[in-house]
Amino acid sequence: MSGAAKPRETSRGGARDPVDRQLALRVATAGLSVAVGSLPVLLLLLWVETKWTPLLELDDGARDGLHRFALGHQAFTSVMEFVSAVAGGLGWQVVSVVLVAWLLWRRRVRVAVFVLVANAGSSLLNTAIKDVVHRHRPVVSHPFIHPPGQSFPSGHAQAAATGFTVLLFVLWPYLGTGWRRRLAVGVAVLLTLLIGFSRVALAAHFVSDVVAGYAVGLTWTLVLAAAFHVWRKPGARSHR
Repeated sequence: MSGAAKPRETSRGGARDPVDRQLALRVATAGLSVAVGSLPVLLLLLWVETKWTPLLELDDGARDGLHRFALGHQAFTSVMEFVSAVAGGLGWQVVSVVLVAWLLWRRRVRVAVFVLVANAGSSLLNTAIKDVVHRHRPVVSHPFIHPPGQSFPSGHAQAAATGFTVLLFVLWPYLGTGWRRRLAVGVAVLLTLLIGFSRVALAAHFVSDVVAGYAVGLTWTLVLAAAFHVWRKPGARSHR
């Protein structure tokens, strides 16, 4: 037998091999994630730009109702301020650094790069969308905080959706099966909702800003995960 490498065999009729079919499936999945995740963002953006009355009533009603409640309940306001402060950019930067260091220590370089790109890219994407939409933040009589920048989509909500989804992706293999995974998903969902709620309660964002932040963050992370899954598969082609 010669030492030359054998060409990749294909099935009769020129059918693609399983690796190519898997790659096509992953690309299609990424495209579907973009389409599904972008739909609520585009709808919310359309309703915001056209000043759709039902959306404005929802946003204004939630802003006014929660603000009145917060003014009369100092303990509630303090909790919301604490949640909002901890879940800010600095908090997620610390989590990212610790997670990346742990992954590099375990020699999981691709996953470490995924974490960095997911969190940093989400922040840049949020800034870009805010600059394009240029929606002003809610105005109330006695503001609790004075956040800079624009309002749509919520940076806190997007960072939470991105960050917790990334954490679940990375830690999923270590959670075993059954109740640990269900508990992790439940805690991630509850904390993500709490963070978004705190931004509305403090009149830093409208409800639609928060929902848009969730949609953008989740879509971005799912698409990126699909892309890194494609990057991870070349090892199967070279049989390493």
